[in-house]
Parts: sequence; C-alpha cells; structure tokens
Amino acid sequence: MNAALVHDVRTVPMAGMGTPRLVRAYLREAKYELLKTLRTPAATVPFLVLPAILYSFFGLLMANASPDMAKNPSLLDFSFFGWCVFAMMMPSIFGVGCGLAFERSSGLLKLKRALPAPGGAYLFAKICMAATFSTISVGSLTAIALFTGKHTVDSGSLIAGALVIVAGTIPFSAIGLLIGAYTSASAAPAIANLIFLPMTWLSGFFFPLPGFLQKWVVIWPAFHLDQVALHVAGVDKFAFIDAKMALAVLAAVTIFFGGLALRRLARVG
Repeated sequence: MNAALVHDVRTVPMAGMGTPRLVRAYLREAKYELLKTLRTPAATVPFLVLPAILYSFFGLLMANASPDMAKNPSLLDFSFFGWCVFAMMMPSIFGVGCGLAFERSSGLLKLKRALPAPGGAYLFAKICMAATFSTISVGSLTAIALFTGKHTVDSGSLIAGALVIVAGTIPFSAIGLLIGAYTSASAAPAIANLIFLPMTWLSGFFFPLPGFLQKWVVIWPAFHLDQVALHVAGVDKFAFIDAKMALAVLAAVTIFFGGLALRRLARVG
C-alpha cells in the first residue's frame, strides 16, 4: 500500500508536466547541486585550484629544466593533456562518487526519490556539476598553456583536445556513480582513491613507465581519453592506439559502469 502511494506521488504530477516544466526541473536540480558543491571548500579547492598549481609546477616549471623537453618539444603537449585528464577526473570520480555515497548513507536520496520530481534529474545534476567543474579546471589549464606559449600545436587544436577531455566527464561520471551506488559514505573516499591514484600514475601520460607496465596502460580509461585528445589535437607522435578503438572503450565504460550503477540505485537506492 505504501509503495502504491509513493508511486502515485511520483508519477501523477509527472504525467501533467509539460516539456518546459520538465526542463526547468532538471535545470533547477543542476543549479542547486552546483551551488551545494561550490559552498563546500573541501571540494572546490581541490577541483578548481589544485590542478592549475600542479600543472604550473610540474608541467611547466620542472619541464623547462628537463633536457628531454628541449630535445622533444611536443612533450609539452603530451604533458598538458595528461594534466587536463587529471583535472577532469577529480570532480567526476570524487564529486559524483563520494557525493552520491554520502547522500545515500544520510537518507537524502530516499527523500528525493519520494518527491514529485523527475526521476533522472538527480543524476543529471550530478553529471552537470562534474562537467561544470571539469570545464573550469581544464579551462584554467588551457589558459595557462596559451598564456605561457608552452605548446607546439596551434591554439585551435589545443582547445579542441581540451574540449574532448571535458566531454570525458560522462564516462568518468559513470565510474563515480558506480562508486557512490555500491559504497558507504565512509568507504567511498578510500575506494575512489584506490581507483583514481593507480589510474593517474599507471596510465602513462605523466612520465615513461617501465617496460613491463607499458602494455597494461590499455586497461585504464584515462589512457584512452588521453589518446582521443592527442589524436584530435594532432599530437600524433604520442598517439599509440586508434582513436576509434579508444572511443569504443570509453563508450563501453559508460554503458557498463553506468548501467550497473543505475541498476543498483533502482533496486536498493
């Protein structure tokens, strides 16, 4: 009986909701999700400030002191896109995954499910939040690269590659949703780090890996996104696999992990 009442509360108002109201409901949910995250310094500072600092120090200052950079200037572009992937991954994995896990554990998600609101608005808001933070963070790295002139491809190619990485928010948000759907609030940060840190350092886009690790870079979605960006930007020297294959892997990650997360949320909440 209670399930029927909840079903009625959720579906009857939706039946009379026209497209304009439906769109406003999605946008309003995304707006408040973004504001909530902006008001959380523990999220805002790492997502928006840390990547720019690390790229400026490791990707530019220390790179200038490297003799390899003088011999191979295209390493500047390779390093830039690697740091852009790093900047995009943080809000997608931690913002979406840890945020969802906390709201599940606190009961907020159950409350939202009982409200007369579109069922997909909550997840849409999470992805929009991650995409917004990724755009700002990757945009700041792009601005630094353009301002300092530390790139060998033209500006249009650099921006095109950066936009590809921002679009990578979708598959990496699927990973975040999987973390949030299956873990508790206390376990989510640890699980997110166990995925984020190995993927960051073992994807091979920061420094050369030992020979026995190089063949394993293909298991990491970050490697495939980086490869697509390098293809789009025309940095062919570091494009090791076909772009279509990399896109297929990212699509599979989105469908598989996103599907598992949605299944779990639909059954358990």
